[in-house]
Amino acid sequence: MTNQESTITVRHIYTDGAAPNNQNGCTLGGIGIAVLSPTNELISELSEAVLPEANDTTTNVRCEMLAVIKALELAEPKDIIHTDNKMISDGYNQWLDGWKAKGWRTANKKPVANQDLWKCIDNLKQEKTTVSITWVRGHNGVYGNELADSLATAAAS
Repeated sequence: MTNQESTITVRHIYTDGAAPNNQNGCTLGGIGIAVLSPTNELISELSEAVLPEANDTTTNVRCEMLAVIKALELAEPKDIIHTDNKMISDGYNQWLDGWKAKGWRTANKKPVANQDLWKCIDNLKQEKTTVSITWVRGHNGVYGNELADSLATAAAS
């Protein structure tokens, strides 16, 4: 192991997205990101509003995906990104290669939803090969997840 490898500190990056009133035309969403040290100390946080695209509404899933994209952009080698969205975790870890092989279609031959964001996530995955994404149960008292949730909610209000 080189000196550089021994100084790599794995950070835990928690992400969340919020789209209040999602079913009734949400016009402002938010993302929240909390970066923690291996000892669970807060290193940095990010809270950003998400505006709808082209006079449309925003959705919770898109906000969640945008938070993961931002986390991937911020990630350093070997960081672990935590999302409470199981679909995003599974998509990243299990489904991306299959979707690409099938021309961005699902197992039932329908187009992958939010393809634009999945393609961005895929590109970042190729660039950041040592970064991993894992699922964490939401609203379960996990400090980083709770903080990311409050940051996303604040940005969306």
